[in-house]
Amino acid sequence: TRFFLMTEVAFGNDGDFSDKAMVMKVNTNLANELGNLCQRVMTMIFKNCDKAVPKVDPDVDFTEQDKALLASAEGLFQRAAPAIVEDQAIQKYACELIEMVWEANKYIDEMAPWVLRKENPARMAVVLYVLMEVLRYVAILYQPIIPT
Repeated sequence: TRFFLMTEVAFGNDGDFSDKAMVMKVNTNLANELGNLCQRVMTMIFKNCDKAVPKVDPDVDFTEQDKALLASAEGLFQRAAPAIVEDQAIQKYACELIEMVWEANKYIDEMAPWVLRKENPARMAVVLYVLMEVLRYVAILYQPIIPT
């Protein structure tokens, strides 16, 4: 309920609530987008990286696309915090987090670490590292609005 209300109802305004809408919102954003991303990344790391986040050399290994996604994740708090502090717009805060997960899902689909596993294991490790960093930032910032 908390996630639905924080993402769908503007602070101080009336909201439209239904069980169906809440289930749809939670399934879409938490289960399908965030949950599937976590499952894909962590399963690949478990199976292919000795069950640990890969270590990478940031000065050598990152492509421009990697750097852009990492920069977006690193800047997530600066983009999201003003929505709460200045505007009291919790739904805008949540929207920033949801959009970050969309970016990460797009990245994993484009990078296809399951293909890199066979063709370029070192590159696969970098991709998985980048995704784990994104998930780290997202997980920390999702805590106030995600169900426990």
